Amino acid sequence: MTLRRPADLPEFGAPPLTEVALGAQFDVIPGFLTPHVGLVWQRFRDEFPLLEEQAPLPPVFETFGSNPQFGVSLQLMAGPETPRVFFINEARTELLQIQKDRFLHNWRKVGAADRYPRFERMLETFRAGFATFSSAISSEGLGPIIPNQCEVSYINQMPVPVGGSLSDLTDDLFGQHTGSLALDDLGKPEDLRFLLRYVMRDGEGKPIGRLVASAEPGRRQDGQLIVQLTLTARGRPATPDEKGVVDFLNRGRASVVKGFAHLTGPKMHKLWERTQ
Repeated sequence: MTLRRPADLPEFGAPPLTEVALGAQFDVIPGFLTPHVGLVWQRFRDEFPLLEEQAPLPPVFETFGSNPQFGVSLQLMAGPETPRVFFINEARTELLQIQKDRFLHNWRKVGAADRYPRFERMLETFRAGFATFSSAISSEGLGPIIPNQCEVSYINQMPVPVGGSLSDLTDDLFGQHTGSLALDDLGKPEDLRFLLRYVMRDGEGKPIGRLVASAEPGRRQDGQLIVQLTLTARGRPATPDEKGVVDFLNRGRASVVKGFAHLTGPKMHKLWERTQ
């Protein structure tokens, strides 16, 4: 299936993306053990021949009502944890993450020349991979896979220009929102970090998830001073199946892109080649 980019979304020719992740969380697959990961990898190794083992991600839920929950959920361990495994392509720019309650597809910028393949292509890879993963689980007599949360994350890193300062970059990025933060006796803040949460709602106005935007200064491994802006849309699919997951990922992507365009300033939009 060839997907088309929605015509109403802001468009950037050179976005400052360093990583994008599309994922589905599902009810823990009973009986899913470490050897099953190897059996699943056999279905993917031609395209993702490299492996890395990581600590498993904790379950995350966005809940609402009298006791809302924001993102992380603690769980009691009933036995040894099955690891999270990365299936990585030769260029190390794309990977799949597999664990007993997660399936994710990531793109990451490894070299300066690496270009973001765009959401539509990533979603096709996610869908094909999720279908292959589901088939592998079913062939081992496990499952079914019942999705309970989905997420879309965009990580952007903006370097401080040569001769510039963190304060100047902050002004260029968020000045239209933060201009009133200067104090009479101290002037502008030296740096800025924030965490914003927005409620995502369905057609009837019921909450289904959240868009979370966070910004903070930091340094890359090469020592470059940056501001990192991360936007994540996470919530429950309308139906606990592939269609529900894909529908939420499409909606989450739209919220992320529109949020990014609103939160950042026109000077940076010109640098990032915004066309609409």
